[in-house]
Amino acid sequence: MRLDSILSKRNIVEISQGEERYPKEWDSLPDAPKTVYAIGDTTLFRERKFTVVGSRRTPTQALKLGSQICAEICGSFTLVTGTADGGDGAAIEGALFAGGKVICVLAGGFSAIPQGNIAILEKVAQNGLLLSPHAYDTPVRSFSYEYRNKLLAALGEGTLVLGAAEKSGALITAKYALQFKRPVFALPYFPGVSAGAGCNALLKKGGVLTENSFDILNAFGINCIEKKREVVLTESERTLLDFLKDRSESHAVELSQATGIPVFKLRAILSAMEVKGVIVSLGGNRYAPL
Repeated sequence: MRLDSILSKRNIVEISQGEERYPKEWDSLPDAPKTVYAIGDTTLFRERKFTVVGSRRTPTQALKLGSQICAEICGSFTLVTGTADGGDGAAIEGALFAGGKVICVLAGGFSAIPQGNIAILEKVAQNGLLLSPHAYDTPVRSFSYEYRNKLLAALGEGTLVLGAAEKSGALITAKYALQFKRPVFALPYFPGVSAGAGCNALLKKGGVLTENSFDILNAFGINCIEKKREVVLTESERTLLDFLKDRSESHAVELSQATGIPVFKLRAILSAMEVKGVIVSLGGNRYAPL
């Protein structure tokens, strides 16, 4: 089938460099794509944009926090990310849940869209923009990811790294953001946590330690007034939350022993606290505060 037939059938729009709607952030790149292929709202190129990335191995607690941050900053920025599980998925879910817009950049052509993520990427196509710097049938090659990460960094006014091991691809995005003189933000991790070693390395090199959305918005001079939904906790829930904040994370048995709450009652209380958004399950009956 001819390329133009494929583009027409799949509602893929071709945008050539030099056109007014071509992303201006890529114009100055010496290796900028000559043609961009897009599905969705190309007017998002003219909005303020912020890049969020994270490895597939980003811990659950960091994913939850990252999703919350994206939900809170998407009122000021269109979120830019990739198409993988982990940090990318958390950014997409957080922004879309809050009614924000997302631009996802593929590493290959549209024929190489990750099938495992097709459902959420269809939502991006409907409520944001799917973007590829490659023709439809271009496969993903070993060097494709670095080029895609470079494009991600160029699009955003800044980059947030939710999780990155020592040699994570998310660090490539951060590297290019620094080269482009864009601020890099990172979640902090405990020493020795391999999934966050790259984030801690970024912080040592001058990255912005990020605990919440206000760390990002304030860095851009965006006037933000914290409006938190008041969460009503029972006495047992408050006791459990205080204990978790002291320990960072804990097993259900340890929580029961420390608080005197029987395990059979504890599980219902912890489930209620998850619904209220104050803790997150890490799996294996371990919990952490948010």
